Amino acid sequence: MISANQENISAEQIAYKKVVGSLDGDKVIELATKGGLHLIVTAHLGKVETLGAGPHRAVARHIAKKMKPDICWTDLNKSDYIEEAHYEFVLPKYEALTAAFRKLEGSEE
Repeated sequence: MISANQENISAEQIAYKKVVGSLDGDKVIELATKGGLHLIVTAHLGKVETLGAGPHRAVARHIAKKMKPDICWTDLNKSDYIEEAHYEFVLPKYEALTAAFRKLEGSEE
């Protein structure tokens, strides 16, 4: 279960979850909710840190990579590639959502 300040995303709300890379020795996990929100998260010592959120995995990954350039992706999903120009108009909204998640979980900005 992903938890952020008493608000939870339960297992029933998750469409899929998979390891897509690593960061500083920790697994980087991509998950999508049944409602269509995609998240890139990592956990260190039991604490979840949201790295990116978006309406598509490409947006979430873009924000995560921008925040943590050292992410080593192991799951590339080349067939899902979308040029940034096609989603750049939603980036401010989802960067703000990512920041809100990070604030709720107590992650650094």
